[in-house]
Amino acid sequence: MSGQIFTLIGVLVGAVASYIGGALMERSRWRRQLSTRWDERRLECYLRYADAVKRFTSLAGRLAAGKGLFDLPQPLAGEAGLELLAEAELERGYAFEAVLLMGDAESISAARSLQRHAWALEQIVRDMRPGTSDDWMRALREFQEKRDEFYMAARNSLGVHAKFRLRSEDPPILSPDPRHL
Repeated sequence: MSGQIFTLIGVLVGAVASYIGGALMERSRWRRQLSTRWDERRLECYLRYADAVKRFTSLAGRLAAGKGLFDLPQPLAGEAGLELLAEAELERGYAFEAVLLMGDAESISAARSLQRHAWALEQIVRDMRPGTSDDWMRALREFQEKRDEFYMAARNSLGVHAKFRLRSEDPPILSPDPRHL
């Protein structure tokens, strides 16, 4: 009889261990899937925000070119350009809300800084602050640095550890074309 009890205890211990091991494996798999799903959503938010900021600042650059502050093909001038800029700002604002919802603290902070520098460009083209070509170029460089910081924060948030060279680390460009800045 005692041999049967030891056998029964062994079966019970094996069943409990198997159940616990399976439950822990399933829990780990579920967490991995959940993490991947949130990373995908976070990536979508970061991409949407970066795209909206790019559209906004591209329009600001074209408006600056229309005012003679910047040399770009396809300059944009007048009320039509300012209306497009206003629409782009709305799109940027909607995209920023998603970053606030899904981003980590570092990415949100970098996105806030980026939008402040994008608004500085807007203020120059809307004549809300005085600006010369030099002021525009300085504001554009500062914006580009903040964009790099946002990209770095977003990449860290997503666990992307591949090398990313900052604009400030790029070698000087020989071309006078400002699109290469």
